[in-house]
Amino acid sequence: MIKSSITDSPRNVSNGEKDNFGIEPFENGLTSFINNSNTPITIALQGEWGSGKTSLMNSLKKNLSECDNSKYHSIWLNTWEYALMKDAQSTLIDIITGLIQETSKIATIDESTTKRLLGKLFSGVKDTSKVVAKNVLDKTLSGAGTVIDAFSSEGKSTIGEVRTELEKIIEDCIQKDNKKGFIFFIDDLDRIDPPIAVQLLELLKNIFTLKNCVFVLAIDYDVVIKGLEPKFGKLSEENEREFRSFFDKIIQVPFSMPVSNYKIDVFLKDSLVSINYITETHSKNNKLITEFSEIANLSVGKNPRALKRLMNSLSLISCINTAKGNDQESNQLNEGLELLVNFALVSIQIAYPPVYRLLSLHPGFDKWNENVALQMNLKPLDKQSIEKLNQSEEFDEEWEKVLFRLCENDHYLKKCALNISRLLSSLKISIGEKEEDIEDFIDSIISLSSVTNLEAFDKNQRVDFVDFETYKKEVLENNYTTESIHFLKECCDLLINKSQQTEPVFGKSGIVFKENYLYYKLKPQKKGVLVFYKSEKILNDFSKEKRKGMFQCKIENINQLNQLINKILNYE
Repeated sequence: MIKSSITDSPRNVSNGEKDNFGIEPFENGLTSFINNSNTPITIALQGEWGSGKTSLMNSLKKNLSECDNSKYHSIWLNTWEYALMKDAQSTLIDIITGLIQETSKIATIDESTTKRLLGKLFSGVKDTSKVVAKNVLDKTLSGAGTVIDAFSSEGKSTIGEVRTELEKIIEDCIQKDNKKGFIFFIDDLDRIDPPIAVQLLELLKNIFTLKNCVFVLAIDYDVVIKGLEPKFGKLSEENEREFRSFFDKIIQVPFSMPVSNYKIDVFLKDSLVSINYITETHSKNNKLITEFSEIANLSVGKNPRALKRLMNSLSLISCINTAKGNDQESNQLNEGLELLVNFALVSIQIAYPPVYRLLSLHPGFDKWNENVALQMNLKPLDKQSIEKLNQSEEFDEEWEKVLFRLCENDHYLKKCALNISRLLSSLKISIGEKEEDIEDFIDSIISLSSVTNLEAFDKNQRVDFVDFETYKKEVLENNYTTESIHFLKECCDLLINKSQQTEPVFGKSGIVFKENYLYYKLKPQKKGVLVFYKSEKILNDFSKEKRKGMFQCKIENINQLNQLINKILNYE
């Protein structure tokens, strides 16, 4: 069934949604571990946004509390929902209240007992709320005690009383229902303000370290680090142990989401067919699917959310192509190489925006040189760096050194420089195998992906020049001989005379004429001129088909061009 988008909702196994990334062995292992664990125990599912933490918790919830003869009562709490439009202290109080109320509901405790329990816990908050809230919002928390001490004048003794009473309620409930315990799923801790997340971890540790209870938290260790900075300062080698000790005190079992082990080939193939980006025939081309996977690995990675965003961007582009209609069939993506290059460009757009921006301005990346580097204000390399790069396969060519300099300007790109170089090198090989010109091929496709670019539209427009003289000064004079420039001008004048109603567009990659069904592009060469034209069939012995409906012909004198244009006009 064709769909126009891939939903970003977490996988819900209760609705029969399948495992798209091969995570089931990890789900089963965690389920077995929890079923045989002593309590209390707290497990942290660690991973960046979109790595599948919520989907994994959904599976654990089904396996542990919703199947026949399941051993646990479960409580699910989304901290982000509690934090919306609330100050810091209200968020903390509402989350703890929600956990106690849900526990009481499952244990069928009467409302008056629940209110009394909450009243005891929060008896001292009213007098200190303004001070505590200000401290939390200013992120000047000293750690564990600030909010907890505000709960009552008795502080820890009251928390101890509440904990004892909760433990008795849970014990009575599981004996009555023949269960092993309660399992609490705390989701989206990494979406709330880090200092609040750290305070919540402290509260959970102090209030809910209860016999017969398992806590499963969805959190990123980086959030804990940010939340502890007001207490320990910026993370460094000297204080790293303090950060780790805090985390270890709260979390008994850390589990890192196995993103690097995700199997994305099947997901990509099914999704690309589902959004009508590739055909069933393409999906059976194992080499093509493998190349899609390799490009994804080198760009957006295996993060499910990033992959779904990639699929939705491709789907939008596919819908736009379809909407163009048959009269512009030659602009649509049909061949495997076109699909592959567009896939790569959208992946680069999502993962590496500065690289995509440079490709938009200079699509012929294999020709990036010092002129391009100067236009981009890239810092020059010293002699030692050049010698070192020359010994590296990924950065020994001139264009790769320009890429390296671009990556040096950005902390994230710097970490990913090797992957970016390998990705562009793989495109260079794929395009070269089809005997295509890299600049022409990418220039013909990259405009499609501009509609899904997050940056302002006018920032990434291709640079055009007002007339031939400006084009000559900015592009031609530093790269071509006077003879080559003169011949290009002759060809341009001939096309202007032949297409009197069409104004040429002078761009970095060539001179384009468009008029209804007619399309010509002149691309300068060291000797002669490359002419691209649209036609339903080949028109001379010197032409070759580059892609469906698009032909290329190299001419070396003006008569050849005149004959070609006359044939195109007569044929059409």
